[in-house]
Amino acid sequence: MILSPQQIGDLRLASRWQEVRRFDMAWRSAAMKKALRTWFILLALAVAPFCPASETPPTAQVASEHFRIEVPAEHRALASQILELAESARQHIAELVPDGMDERIGLAWCATEQEFYSRLGSRRGHLLAVAVPTIRRVYLNGEKLRQLDRREFRRALIHEFMHVYLGRRIPDGLPLWLNEGLAMHAAGDWDFADGAALAAASLFGTLFTPNELARRFPADAAGQTRAYRQSYSMTAYLIHLRYPNDGLRGLLADLVQNGNIRSLVEDPVWQEEFNRQWRDRWIRPTRVILVVTSSTALWILVAALVIAAYARKRRQTKRRQARWVLEEEFTCHTDEFDD
Repeated sequence: MILSPQQIGDLRLASRWQEVRRFDMAWRSAAMKKALRTWFILLALAVAPFCPASETPPTAQVASEHFRIEVPAEHRALASQILELAESARQHIAELVPDGMDERIGLAWCATEQEFYSRLGSRRGHLLAVAVPTIRRVYLNGEKLRQLDRREFRRALIHEFMHVYLGRRIPDGLPLWLNEGLAMHAAGDWDFADGAALAAASLFGTLFTPNELARRFPADAAGQTRAYRQSYSMTAYLIHLRYPNDGLRGLLADLVQNGNIRSLVEDPVWQEEFNRQWRDRWIRPTRVILVVTSSTALWILVAALVIAAYARKRRQTKRRQARWVLEEEFTCHTDEFDD
C-alpha cells in the first residue's frame, strides 16, 4: 500500500498532536503535584498551633563546689551521689598534678546509650564517658555507668577528669597513647589479666607502634581494648625509664611545665627507639611468665612431671628387680657351696 502525500501529511500532523498532548499532560501532572505540595505545607502550618506539643520530662540541676549536673527530676538522689563521687575523684587528681585542679566542670548525664552518642554526634562505640576539655564538660553514658559499683564509677570519673586537666594545661595536645595512658594510671585501670593479654598480643604479633596510636585508636572493640592496654604499658615504661623516683607526678610535672619530654614523644626517631626498648625490656620478659602461667602450659608441665615421675619409678623398680636377681643368684651359689 502506497500513501499519498496528503495522507503522509495527516499522519505527521497527528503524531505531532499526540506529542503536544503528552507534553501538556506531563506539565499538568507536575503542576498538580506542586500545587498539592504547597497546599499540604500550608495546611500543616495552619494546624500546627492546635496540635498538642510533646511534654518534656522535668529536670533538676544539682551542683556542688566544683561540679554541676542536670538529671531527670526523679533522679535527684542519683545526682547527689554522682557529685559526691566527682568531688572525691577531683581531689584524687589534685593530689597528682603539680598545680591543682580548680576548674568547674559540667557533667552531662545521658540516661541511654542512644542519647549519649546522639549528643556526641558520633556512631555507637564502647565508651563509659567522654571528656570535652575545651568546654570543661564530661558526657556520662548513664546506661553503662549505672551497671558499675561506686569504686568503678569513681575510677571512670578520675579517668575523664585527667583528660580535662591535660586538655586545659596542654592545649597543643599529647599523643593519644600518652594521654590515655596517663588517665589510666591516675585511675588505676590495670590488673594482671591486662598484662597477660598484652603479652599474648606480643606473642601473636598484634601490638601497635606508638605512631599508630598517636592520633586515633581502632574502631573495633577488640582493637580499642588492645590499644588502651598498650597505652598504659608504654606510659608505665616511660615513667620507669625517666621518672623512677617521682613516678606519675614527675611525668605530669614535666609535661605541664613544658619539659623536653613533650618534644621527645613527638620525635619519630625517639619513638622508634622507645618502641624497641619497650618491647625488648618490658614486654618480652612477660611472655615467658605468660607461657609458664598459662593453663595449657601448666597442664603440659604437669604431664611432663607425671611422665618423669613414672620413668623414675620404672628405673627404681628395674634396679630393685635386678638387685633381687643378684641376691637370689648369690644365695643359691652360697647354698651349693655349703653343700
